[in-house]
Amino acid sequence: MKLVISTNNVNLDDTLRKHIEQRIYFAFSRFSPRISRVSVMAEEINGPCGGIDKRCRIVVKLDRSRELTVVGTDTNMSAAVSTVVARAGRAVQRELERRRTLGRKAPQVTKTHDEPEDHTVFDD
Repeated sequence: MKLVISTNNVNLDDTLRKHIEQRIYFAFSRFSPRISRVSVMAEEINGPCGGIDKRCRIVVKLDRSRELTVVGTDTNMSAAVSTVVARAGRAVQRELERRRTLGRKAPQVTKTHDEPEDHTVFDD
């Protein structure tokens, strides 16, 4: 699983980077064979005005080219990251569970009236 962290108007110090890495690996470690890449975008959307302006966007690229995107905002970047990572972990779990249950269903074979009942093979 590859982790890509990018920022926009946010100071990515060691504390924030470590927090993001720990949260990502904790939430996705059990799914890591099925995840090829996790991209995290941390940005401040209002500038120095304050308020609920810290946005975190996580894009999880699963195998078979499926991507899941989760976005959330908060007043604190660490809180935004924690919330979005938890939501993304649940979304990945639901998607993989959906795949597993859909893959187990056997196709229904219907018999048409044109098919003979006896499957005897004749040799010439």
